Amino acid sequence: MVHYPEDDSGSDTCYDDAGSAGPLLPGFQSKWDSHIQDDELSKRPVSHKRSAWRTRFKLPLRRRYVIIFLLVIIAGTVARISGRLDALLGRPHAPPKHTRHRAKPSKTPSPPHRYPPVSVTLPGDFDSPPVARPTPAAEVTHTALPAHLRTVMDTDGIVPTLHLKDSLRNDTKYLTSFISAGFTNDQITMGNIIYLAKITGRVPILPPFTSVIEGGAKRPLPFSEIFDVPRMSVALNLPIVEWHKLKDIARAEREEVYDELGCWNIMEVNDMHTKAARISYSTVVLALDISYTRAPQSVKLMPGFEHDSHSTFWALAKLAFPNGRSAALAQPHENPTRPSEHRGVLLPPDEHVLCYDFLYYTCALEPLEFESEKDYSPMWREVMSHAHWNRPTVALAQGYLRKLLGLSRGMSVPPFIAIHVRHGDFRDYCGDVPTKDCFAPLSTIARRVGEVRGELRERLGIKVQHVLMMSDEKDPAWWEDVEAYGWIAVDHKKLRTEEDHGNWYPVVMDAVMQSMAMGFVGTDRSTFSHIAKRRVMDWNNGATRMVKWGRIGADDH
Repeated sequence: MVHYPEDDSGSDTCYDDAGSAGPLLPGFQSKWDSHIQDDELSKRPVSHKRSAWRTRFKLPLRRRYVIIFLLVIIAGTVARISGRLDALLGRPHAPPKHTRHRAKPSKTPSPPHRYPPVSVTLPGDFDSPPVARPTPAAEVTHTALPAHLRTVMDTDGIVPTLHLKDSLRNDTKYLTSFISAGFTNDQITMGNIIYLAKITGRVPILPPFTSVIEGGAKRPLPFSEIFDVPRMSVALNLPIVEWHKLKDIARAEREEVYDELGCWNIMEVNDMHTKAARISYSTVVLALDISYTRAPQSVKLMPGFEHDSHSTFWALAKLAFPNGRSAALAQPHENPTRPSEHRGVLLPPDEHVLCYDFLYYTCALEPLEFESEKDYSPMWREVMSHAHWNRPTVALAQGYLRKLLGLSRGMSVPPFIAIHVRHGDFRDYCGDVPTKDCFAPLSTIARRVGEVRGELRERLGIKVQHVLMMSDEKDPAWWEDVEAYGWIAVDHKKLRTEEDHGNWYPVVMDAVMQSMAMGFVGTDRSTFSHIAKRRVMDWNNGATRMVKWGRIGADDH
């Protein structure tokens, strides 16, 4: 936490007019006693042009200017040396201490600055300067939230209820959706949920992660278990709540009690080959019995185009307001409501808790805006760029980084380059191209690593030694070649990540460690790589490259 100096209570001057002066230095003692001085001073007229006291030593005017000039040079040199020492030691520059006209500290915390959570002071064997990083913001807790956020978000001490709506405020409207993809795509969906809630004036209710990962999702992963939700809420000026803090999910599952909810079915409109809403494991975990109403055709980005499944934010936002909702429900033949799965109830889309089946395929203007690196993507710019990892998640990743780099506990992590190579399911997209020709060879990746190293050296003055490789590749020979390049293999089996923290954490730790890198080399068309690239660029001001694949020479340039 940054501590600021308290307001000074003293006067504006350094001297106390009523105080007695101390003894003069030897050689400058007055030859008169104090009462003689008083008598003499009372006899002399006070001159405003010349001091009543004369010094024993007279300096020519030119020498005075020379002395002043030398003092200025010495002061400037001392200031520069002090600044460089502060930078080398990683000390933040303290604000000047003023005695007047100082604004009092605000009781409302300011939105935290973005910061990469790894300290990067270099060991002595590096000749590059320490990396300049923004000062970490003070931790934002629920109790420190502004009142308008805390009123909705502060659920500490409140027991979740068996039914969702028993925990909701009557004066607040909410928005939710469900997830049904991989870990990174579900993060994108979360960002879309939050952004749509923001533009419709609602509070987002986030479901837990339930991605189908290797070994199966053995337990739901709450968003707040890994992300700093209070900090994100302050940055967005938007309350953010989660299902598990409102509804007692374990009790609902144990007692087989379902919440009936009416939701919009947009997947059936966007995907012309689908005849139902998107199936999601989230609805099972949350014990929901949903009655879906098909959304109007106007929500589809490209009406009649079968090869795209996107909606736009504002086409969906229209359904959040009375006019758009009533217009859609006035056409029951085009937008039918179907009975729920468990009890067969027919419910129109809920007005208190606005609900959509699946929001991954949502954009502002174009399909796959984030994946195709459109810099205006509101999901990233307005929302997920503020989704920083929470402190326990950061500390855990730092511990793994120290193990991988052979550092002792508490040592700072030096700058490093992270590589993410995705093979696994991408083999299905190689078609008739043999795997060895489809994926980029390590020599191509090494060229990209060299480009990143060069940019960091030239643009930031950082000389990077360590390179970490993260991949789903299973071939031991491939990993031997990785080590032959001098790169460090991130092996979660050796690190015992899953055994110690559960099967979510190998993928979570990869994502966190990648976001801490100063350089990143990723796999083109992998959302896991794309979001790591954005974090390194926007959080760390780092250097990044993406490796193309699909045929021999795909990444030649």
